[in-house]
Amino acid sequence: MRTCVRKWALGLACLVALGCGDDDVDPVDASSDATADAATDGALDGGLDAGPMAPPWPNRLPATSTLGDRRGRSIARSIVHLHSPLSHDACDGEGWVDGELADPDCLAHFRAALCALRIDAAMVTDHAPHVNEVDFRGALWLTDDDEPIGDPPYASRMACPGDPHRPMVTVGSENTLMPLGLRRHPGEGLDVDALESLYDGSDPDAIAALRDAGALVWVAHTEQQDTDRLRTWGIDGLELYNLHADADPRIREAHLGDEGGDFGLLLEFMMPRLRLAPDLAVLAFLSRHDESLARWDTLLSEGRRVAGTGGCDAHENTFGTLLADGERADSYRRMMSWITNHVLVDTLDPDGTREALEHGRLYATHEVLGTPVGFDFIAQSEGTTFEMGDAAPLGATLRVARPSLPEGFPSEPAPDLTIVLYRAAADGAVEVARTTDAELVFEATTPGAYRVEVRMMPNHILPFVETRADRLMREQTWVYSNPIFVDLAEPLPEEPAPVSARARTNAGWRQTVRRAERAIARR
Repeated sequence: MRTCVRKWALGLACLVALGCGDDDVDPVDASSDATADAATDGALDGGLDAGPMAPPWPNRLPATSTLGDRRGRSIARSIVHLHSPLSHDACDGEGWVDGELADPDCLAHFRAALCALRIDAAMVTDHAPHVNEVDFRGALWLTDDDEPIGDPPYASRMACPGDPHRPMVTVGSENTLMPLGLRRHPGEGLDVDALESLYDGSDPDAIAALRDAGALVWVAHTEQQDTDRLRTWGIDGLELYNLHADADPRIREAHLGDEGGDFGLLLEFMMPRLRLAPDLAVLAFLSRHDESLARWDTLLSEGRRVAGTGGCDAHENTFGTLLADGERADSYRRMMSWITNHVLVDTLDPDGTREALEHGRLYATHEVLGTPVGFDFIAQSEGTTFEMGDAAPLGATLRVARPSLPEGFPSEPAPDLTIVLYRAAADGAVEVARTTDAELVFEATTPGAYRVEVRMMPNHILPFVETRADRLMREQTWVYSNPIFVDLAEPLPEEPAPVSARARTNAGWRQTVRRAERAIARR
C-alpha cells in the first residue's frame, strides 16, 4: 500500500481526534509513545491477547493439521502477496534504509505474525527496490535458528520461539508482475539497476527470465489490469481479491466501481467503550471484487488454466493508529488473518507448494470470520475423482461440502451459510446452483469452468460488534474455490505481443524517476 494511503488514513485519525463519532465516547489516546509501545509490546510479545476493553475475538488460527486431509493431500495455510521490511514502502517506509534494516520491531512483527497464525507457507513478494539489492539469504531474513532450504538457500523454514511450528518462506517480488517462489534472481551477472529493471519488466524476455529463475508468474491487483494484457502475458495465476484494493477508497472508486466502505466506522474500532472486536475492523470495508472476478471468469471461460488467490498485501505501512486492543490497525498479524489461501499439497516444501499453486488446487478464505473446516470441492465420474484445477468429463457430478466453524470458535448465534456454484463466462459468471444444505450436488451437462463461493451471513460476530451491528452485519463471501474444468479444452498458446520502443522507454523512465525519488528521500 502506498504512502498516500497512509496520509489519507492519518487524516481520518485526525478527524476522530477532533471529535467525530459518538459524543460520549473518547478515542484511544495513541499520542503517548510510552502507552503505544507498551500496548504494542503486550499484543505482540505477550501472546497477542486482546486488551481488557476489547471483546476477545480469537486472534490465532488453528493448525491446519486439525483440518484433516483431502484424498491423501494436506492443507497448507498460505499467504500469497506479502511484503517484509525489505520492500521500499514497508514499515511506514522506514523498514530498509541505506542498505540495512532500519526497523527491527517491524521485522519482529512480521515473524511473530507468521508464527501466531500458524502460516504453513509464506510467499513473500518484496518490491524491487530493494529485493534486487540483496542475496536470497538476506531476502529470507535468515537467522541462526532458521532452517535454510537449498544451497545456496532459496527458501527457509522459519523458527518460531518455543513452538515446533516452522512456516516455510519463499522469495518473490511484486512489480508489474508478481513472480512467486523464485530459486534465484532472474538474469545472469546483472548489476543492481539492471536487475531492478528486469524485475519491473513484463515483456517476453522478462517473463522468460522470471520463469528460468523458477518463478510462477502471477498478477497482483487484477482490478487494475486489462484482460487482453492478462492473455498476452500467459500468467499462471492472478488475485481474485486484494486487500489493498478494498482498503483504499480511491482504488474502490476507480477500479472496483464502488464508492462503498464505511471508513469512518473503521476508526470507531479505536474506541474501547464501543466494545468492537478490533480484528473485525475489516468488515467496515470488506467486499467482493466483481471486477477482478469478471476478468478471471473471462479467462477461465476460454479454457485458460489460470489459478486464483487472495492477496494479503501486508506492509505495516497504512494505518499505524492503535485500535482498542493496543495493536496497530494494519499489523501483520491482523492483515494476514483477513485473507489466506488453503492449498492442497502433496508435500509441504517449495516443490509441493509450487505444484499445487500452478495447478489451482486451492481456495481463498477470509479466515478472520473463522477457519472453514471441512470445505471440499470435487468432481466425480465413473469412479474417478477430480480436484480443483483438474479437467473432468462432460456429465461429471460436482460435489461441494459446506464448511463449518472450528470447534471452540464463537458460533452463537450460528452463521447462515449458502453454497453458490458458478460457471465461468465472458465478462462474468453464471450462477448454476445454490443451496443452504450441507452438500451441493450438481451434474455438469454443459461444458465450462465451474467454481464455488460460500456466502456467509456472519451472525456469530453479533456479540463482538453489537454497538455497530446495523452497519457491520451484511453477507460476505467466506470461501472462493478454484475451478474444475468440465469438457473444456485449453486454448492454443498466443504469441506474446512485441514490446514497443515507446513501452521500453516508458519503463526506463519509470525506473529513473523511482531512483531520483529514493535519492531525494535519503538526503
